[in-house]
Amino acid sequence: MSQFRVSDRPDWSGAAQQLVSGCKTLEDLNQRISLMEKVCDSLGDELYPAFLKILCIVGRNGDKEAKQLITETLVQTLLTGRLPSGRMSAWGAENSRGNHLFGQTRSLGPLEYVFTWYAQPSGRSPLPIHSFHHAASDLLELISSNPKAKKLYCSKLSADIEDPLDGSLSRKSRYAIGKFIENWASDKSTEEVLSSFLDTLHGDSLRRMDNLLSLYNTTLNR
Repeated sequence: MSQFRVSDRPDWSGAAQQLVSGCKTLEDLNQRISLMEKVCDSLGDELYPAFLKILCIVGRNGDKEAKQLITETLVQTLLTGRLPSGRMSAWGAENSRGNHLFGQTRSLGPLEYVFTWYAQPSGRSPLPIHSFHHAASDLLELISSNPKAKKLYCSKLSADIEDPLDGSLSRKSRYAIGKFIENWASDKSTEEVLSSFLDTLHGDSLRRMDNLLSLYNTTLNR
């Protein structure tokens, strides 16, 4: 399938509405999966983040019906191994010049793609922490709206981190995602589960920095 480029001023809300409307017109779950695959494949690996952006819009702004349509489809993709994924450089798959080594890529689903993009070298420009937080929060809002989707996704991530030979994740990333799964499965808030990931990934350095900045701002305002 041919690829296309996102325009300079993409209509993300319109794209999200089209995906939801398309799923609504298709009663068969396999047809909905095919629709998601078509959207994802048309964008290609380079623009996979655009597909994630569409899911994020549904997670952030979608009503109950919209989220249900998308998460029911995601449940089926998880059950059938057809989760729409994007390819990213495997851990350590760059040479000393920062170039990709041929063939060293792995397919990652929405959540693990965002985690990996932020946590380790990926061949892309680093994902800023605020962008990570927004994307991860929106995806969690979407997936958590369906208990079955959440349970299946936790199981998938657990399997991913227990397979170090897969090459997708560094040891530190696997450990941080493990802490995230533990807190997400325990129904902690989005803020808590993302903090558990970040704190594990960076130690408590980010929290110490936040405390220092808060103290500094308090001092300035006296």
